[in-house]
Amino acid sequence: MGNINRRQFVAGSAAAAGAMASAMAMPRTARGADDAWGDLKGRLVYDGEAPERKKLVVDKDVECCGKFDIRDESLMVGEDGGLQNVYIYVRTKDVAVCPDLEKSCKEQVLLDNRDCIFMPHCMSIWASKQKYYIVNSDPVAQNVAFTPLLDTPANIILPVGGDATWHFKRAQRAPVPIACNYHPWESAYVLPLDHPYVAITGKDGSFTIPKLPVGELEFQIWHERVTYLDTKDWPKGRMKMKLQAGVNDLGIIKIPPSALEK
Repeated sequence: MGNINRRQFVAGSAAAAGAMASAMAMPRTARGADDAWGDLKGRLVYDGEAPERKKLVVDKDVECCGKFDIRDESLMVGEDGGLQNVYIYVRTKDVAVCPDLEKSCKEQVLLDNRDCIFMPHCMSIWASKQKYYIVNSDPVAQNVAFTPLLDTPANIILPVGGDATWHFKRAQRAPVPIACNYHPWESAYVLPLDHPYVAITGKDGSFTIPKLPVGELEFQIWHERVTYLDTKDWPKGRMKMKLQAGVNDLGIIKIPPSALEK
């Protein structure tokens, strides 16, 4: 120990133990600025010919809704094969959250009833931080109904120009279906989570989940056609990965059509 006497060593040890205890007691959303964070990115591609989207039967409020080309949104494949509307989200419990994400979190998530469909078709919400704001931009009345697991069900009637705000009280393990009792062809999904670590693939199939904590995490991959997207590499739609600081790029991931068959 060199020139450090026993009294100095004991005092230093006690101080170190106190500092460690304080660090362990810090909230999981307030880890130190020196902690490392990493991004996860990739691109999902439909490995086959893109199927034609079926035109849906529009038999209510036809004067308004009949003028729109309303088609099935359950399998959206871009011209370049990009697989849209796939959820990728952290399944690991009590995941540490980067403070930057809490600071930049938007106050609300918007669901719009427009052109007699829900926009967007797939969305997510940080349940404890964000409000679910629902509006009706159509010239006819709309209805928004959903039933989260072990949470309060919603059955919201929206007159022309109406709006409503909803608060999810419980995070979900999978996206919640949204329906319109007035217009049965309308559908959408929302995923309430207790963290912000979720991405939904865009039109080109790409996604990015920023500022994940470094270390091993388990992810869930979900698509409305089959729920958990089960593949050879993702049994039950789950993937474990050890995240590194910086960008973690999965590259192009080809999804066989058989993995999306109902």
